[in-house]
Amino acid sequence: MLLGKMGLIAAMVSLLAACAGGAAGGAPEAPPSGKPAGDGTLRWFGGPTVLLERGGVRLMTDPMLGPRGPHAFVLPKHPSTGAPNADITRYVDPPEVPLGRLDAVILSHGHADHFDARAKELLPKDTLLIVAPASEANVRKAGFTNVRALDWGQSTVLEAGGSRVRVTAVPAHHSHDSALDTELGKGNGYVLAWEGDSPYVVYWTGDAMLSEELRQLPAQLGAVDLFLPHLGGVGGDGPLGLRTMDADEALQLMSLLRPRRTIPIHHTTFSHYREPVRALEQQAEKAGLGNGLQLPRDGEAIDLAR
Repeated sequence: MLLGKMGLIAAMVSLLAACAGGAAGGAPEAPPSGKPAGDGTLRWFGGPTVLLERGGVRLMTDPMLGPRGPHAFVLPKHPSTGAPNADITRYVDPPEVPLGRLDAVILSHGHADHFDARAKELLPKDTLLIVAPASEANVRKAGFTNVRALDWGQSTVLEAGGSRVRVTAVPAHHSHDSALDTELGKGNGYVLAWEGDSPYVVYWTGDAMLSEELRQLPAQLGAVDLFLPHLGGVGGDGPLGLRTMDADEALQLMSLLRPRRTIPIHHTTFSHYREPVRALEQQAEKAGLGNGLQLPRDGEAIDLAR
């Protein structure tokens, strides 16, 4: 799909606004949860991993399910020091929350700090995985058979529990440095839009820097109910600069989006995260944006009712 920046944004908006069409189906339906469609919960599993439940649909992002320890995973180069084959520590265990049925697992990209070995062991190999095209081959190599690749501006529809959710991939540049961005590979952010009588919109950034595409996106999306930014300021103290947003960039995007609620993730859990999440809390309070900001606690069920 060859689109300029404005054409790409227009295509994404068209996909989000559509009530039908696009790629559909996939995960088997589950019985309704018994809750009204407007209810929902989010549980943070640490790092980039959340379990999002709404209207009978259960989604997990970037599953990092391995235990606490000094060898959680290995990065080819440490983003702060540049040291090769860098072991990364996980400081806290994932919460002891049963995964249960998952209608989809959504991957922002395939780096080791977003899909770990334990997750690959635990997840059934027929689980629907929605991925960036650059990650598809490795996911299939790991044995997963139900894989849908989405490039920027493309969408797929999930139907479960009587609900319909449109998942649209949006730009996520991993670095402000174009050469490093290319080296790290093309990943996705996602807009998750519950359609029908109880619409609800989630924007999850993935490992995205504040780019021109993201500055344009809020004006096109309309109301955003839940904003899930990746923080941590990864690489901010290294020679090549940030690889995820810090508080300053996240606050700029919050001010453009004006979401009803912001729950920052991708912080605290792992040793390559550099900036504490408290930095965003402080800056949001100073800017008058603190009311909708909620810092998650591992495993806590956050009620998403408006």
